[in-house]
Amino acid sequence: MEVELGKVLKPQGIKGELKVLPISLPEYLNSVRDIKIGGRPAKIVKCSLREGYAYIMIDICQDRNTAETMRELIITADKQSLPELKEGQFFYDDLIDCKVYFEDGELVGEIIDIESYGSADIFVIKQGFRQIDCPYVDGVFTDFNIELKRITACKKRFLEVTDYED
Repeated sequence: MEVELGKVLKPQGIKGELKVLPISLPEYLNSVRDIKIGGRPAKIVKCSLREGYAYIMIDICQDRNTAETMRELIITADKQSLPELKEGQFFYDDLIDCKVYFEDGELVGEIIDIESYGSADIFVIKQGFRQIDCPYVDGVFTDFNIELKRITACKKRFLEVTDYED
């Protein structure tokens, strides 16, 4: 299974360096060498993290012209090549198919997708024939049990940030 690490924003300089917006933990770009960029295998030769961005050099890009062709491409890596997650951390793809329950045990629905936006990621929850979009913001989700595919949400906070109707 592959994990999205970042998105190429633009070339940086004339030697083929790429400015990357990290999608997951920025440190992951510093900890792996074998990646895919737009589905094409590559190796990270150099990586530095500055002001929320990663600047990387890869073996298949030695000049600005090549770097220009990589704008908007997604950088992925094999999940097993990444460092172990710390307690309480998870990959977003682990949340797909998890069931969401309120603290009183009421089933809300099942996560079918996660959409990334600037201010907050959105958990797309399927409930029967309808879809609920819930931002991943403080106080909404109180417990993640990835092994049991179960997520607990605070009903009060959930209702504040979604247009959920019983």
